[in-house]
Amino acid sequence: MMTIKQIMLGLSALALSASLAPAAYAATDTGTLTVKTRIGAACTLKTKNATLDFGNLTTISDKNHDANTSITVQCSKGQAYHIYMRPGLNPLDWNTSFERRMQSGSGLLSYFIFLDSAHTKYWLDKYWENGLANRSVQATGDGTDQKYPVYGVIYKAATTPQAGDYTDTVAITVEY
Repeated sequence: MMTIKQIMLGLSALALSASLAPAAYAATDTGTLTVKTRIGAACTLKTKNATLDFGNLTTISDKNHDANTSITVQCSKGQAYHIYMRPGLNPLDWNTSFERRMQSGSGLLSYFIFLDSAHTKYWLDKYWENGLANRSVQATGDGTDQKYPVYGVIYKAATTPQAGDYTDTVAITVEY
């Protein structure tokens, strides 16, 4: 006579062998799965709110005052693009000068923005270039973040304007 233990072992072995046996299928059919995407040409200005901070000044009649920051752009690999800087809210004379001005109440404080630390290449607007070479960034995306310096200078002046918090807003445009 079989014991309960032997019956249980037999049933377990039978269940195991049945699960390992191949299923009997009558027919098969095949198909394919298409996997796809589209990468569109794009550029993103990653630096949405950069600040060019000259710090706390008590005079500008002593020397030139410099500041710098950077902006970051990411463009699709192989995508050509330009970066331009608008004139700000208070340009001196947009047709003849590259001078931007910060404002505090009725006071104005002149400054300039450059592409290089030597202060020889102004950051200009698309409509301001008028045949001037190397006044905006012209580059090709490589798919990674690309960082560009912004150099500012407040030139030494004979007089220091009235005390106040001076600001300006310069729009940055990436065209691709």
